[in-house]
Amino acid sequence: MKKWLLLLSLLITFSSAFPADDAASTRNYLLGKWTQEMVGARTGGAVINIITVDPKTGQITGKYYPPSGPAKGQDFNVTGWISSAPPQPNAHNVVTISFTVSLVTYGSISTETGYLKDGKIYAMWFNVRPNAAYDWAHIAAGEDIWTKTPDATLPSPEPRNP
Repeated sequence: MKKWLLLLSLLITFSSAFPADDAASTRNYLLGKWTQEMVGARTGGAVINIITVDPKTGQITGKYYPPSGPAKGQDFNVTGWISSAPPQPNAHNVVTISFTVSLVTYGSISTETGYLKDGKIYAMWFNVRPNAAYDWAHIAAGEDIWTKTPDATLPSPEPRNP
């Protein structure tokens, strides 16, 4: 009987993508505009606008706005996920996050994977490019910090040719 109760409690605990006491506030906090911190950059960072976070699955949808280059002024679909688990004793607990954008202007796919901590998203990014100078140079990687920016202005998308 004790094993059955333990199994039932584990199923209930892990049946959501978030801890029950924090799920709604985390989802609501993630909604909105986030700006990529680009210290010293002339153009500033990209902006993502998280539009939805599914309460059951943790799926994220939104838009990505590049700050410069041929893709500047365009918006691109973002899809991703957030997840978490109940905090464990003597462990550091965060909400994990990942999102991907297909930058069709360049033919590349960029993915960020990291965690939410102290009101910022800390992530590693991976950009896969179809054209590179060498066969080993198709994948570039780095790190980003995204900051919630309720006052960030979203660029107006330019019309696309069909």
